[in-house]
Amino acid sequence: MRLWPRRRPAQKGAAPNTPDELATFSGAYSLRKRLIAAILGISVLIWTVSLGVIVAVAWHETSDVFDDALKESARLALVLGANLQSKGALAGAMPRDAGEPTKLKIYYQIVADDGRVLQRAEQAPAQPFSADLKASKRYLNVWVDGDLWRVYVLRAKDQKFQVQIGQEWDERTEVLDEMAQNLVWPALLLLALLGTFCWLAIRQLLAPISVTAQRIATKSAQDLSAMPMQHEPQELQPIVLAFNGVLARLHRALQGERRFTADAAHELRTPLAGLRMRIQLMQRQQGEGAMGAAAVNAGLATLRHEVDRCTALVESLLMLARLDPQQPELLGKETVDLPAEFAALTESTPAGQSGRLELDCQVATLQAQPVLLRSALRNLLDNASRYGVAHGRVQLQALQWAGGVRIAVRDDGPGVTNEDRARLTERFFRVLGSGQTGSGLGLSIVAKIAALHGATLQFGAGIDGAGLGVTLDFPAPSTASRIAPVSSESLHV
Repeated sequence: MRLWPRRRPAQKGAAPNTPDELATFSGAYSLRKRLIAAILGISVLIWTVSLGVIVAVAWHETSDVFDDALKESARLALVLGANLQSKGALAGAMPRDAGEPTKLKIYYQIVADDGRVLQRAEQAPAQPFSADLKASKRYLNVWVDGDLWRVYVLRAKDQKFQVQIGQEWDERTEVLDEMAQNLVWPALLLLALLGTFCWLAIRQLLAPISVTAQRIATKSAQDLSAMPMQHEPQELQPIVLAFNGVLARLHRALQGERRFTADAAHELRTPLAGLRMRIQLMQRQQGEGAMGAAAVNAGLATLRHEVDRCTALVESLLMLARLDPQQPELLGKETVDLPAEFAALTESTPAGQSGRLELDCQVATLQAQPVLLRSALRNLLDNASRYGVAHGRVQLQALQWAGGVRIAVRDDGPGVTNEDRARLTERFFRVLGSGQTGSGLGLSIVAKIAALHGATLQFGAGIDGAGLGVTLDFPAPSTASRIAPVSSESLHV
């Protein structure tokens, strides 16, 4: 049973299918290999330290056992010496060792007070192990004929001899060598098994990464739905959540592009068809010879009006297309001089040029993106001028509001019903019966700019209860850092 998906053959120009292929493309390191190397390295280190501890403990315990054997042998030799002394045979011939080899090689000496060795084992040295003939119940490390011996000396109070039991240190270390030789191969085998099990376990445990990568690879521009959690481990859940956030933003961006394409195709079809019909009519009239200078001027004026309408529509669509991908947290704000901005609007808007614009600026500065703020106010003033009464009044006001700034644009025109007010920010929505031509995108642009600034857009009554009033309530400036400022070039249309 496979716990991870099969590999898809990588297509030319396609993204890598697995983390291993990704490492091949980008030269990145392998997390799996690093985990295996880290675990094995730590295991070898702990194994080495543990082996050293085991050897030290084994050496200590083995030495204690050997020392106890020396002590017991000394007691037996003391009893044997006392028995031989009572029979007068202590200085007799030395008994020979049995022919059977011994595993534990311990040698005894019975040494008289004058330093003569009265009795000794066959392979024991001829001279005493220790020259300290008065010592008793002591362990000594002595050199005899270039070899290091471990010796235990014992002496009875009423006897004239001393028992010395010796064992070469090489005999003790030989036991440890045999133990190490018997343990090294099983230990290496266990270490190899540990490495194999670590590799298999890490491969199994990291399999969800490959599964998640395969699920991510199945996403396309046609399927930008959020990727559901399918028992992903906790370490992968933040990655899946972040990826779903990217999918959501990408979906909104693609939806905006598709909506822009559809809206542009729909709205440009009517004025372009009108231009085509107007050109055909002028050609037909010119062919019939019935077209005079007045008719030519009238036709050209109509063509220019239609071209201006198409230009305004394209500019509005481009503005919306550029605003859709923008995020409020990435909008770079600056300190805008409102009195100077209001003064500039009087020269660049029809209401200001006709002398209908009334300014009331009670705020010195505002934290906003200058290009977007100017575009929003220009759209509001253009709507107020076009949809208000001829030679009527248009007010532009700025005042402090709940810690922030409120900017209002009001006119004294016929106004808009409550039902239509709810739809004013819809794209391409135009109030019927106004007698004005337009694209229906101005207030949609204003609504988007307000959302980017965190401002609230509201519609109400205009001047003296008549007409339409539009208010933008900007919140108090935030102390958060501002990044990625929007340049004038990227938003200018």
